[in-house]
Amino acid sequence: MAWCMERGMGIGGFFGLELPEYGNFPQRHPGRSVAVNSGRRALEYILRRLGDVRRVRVPMYTCRTVVETMERLGIPVIPYHIDERLEPEELPELEKGEYFLYTNYFGIKEKCVDLLAFRYGGSLIVDNALALYSPARSGVASLYSPRKFSGLPDGGIAVMDAEQPLPEPEEQDESLPDAAFLLECLEHGQERASAACERNEQRLQNTPLRRISRLTERLMSGIDYEQARLLRMNNFLYLHERLGHLNRLSVEPDSLSAPCYYPFWTAFPELRNVLIDQRVLIPLLWPEVLAQAPAGSLERKLALHLLPLPVDQRCGPQAMERVARIVEAFYT
Repeated sequence: MAWCMERGMGIGGFFGLELPEYGNFPQRHPGRSVAVNSGRRALEYILRRLGDVRRVRVPMYTCRTVVETMERLGIPVIPYHIDERLEPEELPELEKGEYFLYTNYFGIKEKCVDLLAFRYGGSLIVDNALALYSPARSGVASLYSPRKFSGLPDGGIAVMDAEQPLPEPEEQDESLPDAAFLLECLEHGQERASAACERNEQRLQNTPLRRISRLTERLMSGIDYEQARLLRMNNFLYLHERLGHLNRLSVEPDSLSAPCYYPFWTAFPELRNVLIDQRVLIPLLWPEVLAQAPAGSLERKLALHLLPLPVDQRCGPQAMERVARIVEAFYT
């Protein structure tokens, strides 16, 4: 049955945008997941539902929106350091009402998430914004940001255990006309659409907690997430085979969940500009870390030296070969 007909929109008339329906989004857990309008709002939803949050331990190397969300809710934050494996330096004992938030970096820290889930159970919050395919652990709250894995105007997922199905926010987001950047990208390319994309990001930053928009729900069902997962894994493993010996970050192939990027830790931050000059776009993740982390700290080094190389589903073998060649040539 056609999607428009399921929603009582009539029979016949003009045609709208036609999309397939795969229905294989990985983080649909009936009764345990709620689709909201962004990753930051998914975290807000979790914190509000927990209710007894006195303070949260948060890694210094993470997105500023995590801390901003807690500041907005009046929740004290205790920053903690990670080591060169991107794992917590220490695992403290938690007091009642204290929670431990861990960022599943790039989707490559599944073993660490398992360890933390075993230790902290319901006192753990996993930030899976960069790990869409990481399974939600039983009894552990997790948040996801599908916008970081495909072209969507809004969307975030909160997953929690609950005796009753999780309630949805009363108000629903509406992503038009801010979603036009997706069509502009198709018509004119990323550069022409970048300003409109940034306006949408600003909109989401200032929009309160709401249900995911109807448009985004439909767009998500038209994405073949399983195919995207396979492509991401193949691309990641290809780069690791070619560049692993140059990478200062230890990567365990059996601790992956279809990563967001290939994190390449280099001693030469100028490699970023070399890649960008050859039109390999490398984001500067969490630039606010540079302003806040002490000089010489590991967090500051990671912000400058850890380059997130693209491995997404738009990239095929030729693209991965090109990235590998550029990096290898830089080192020779």
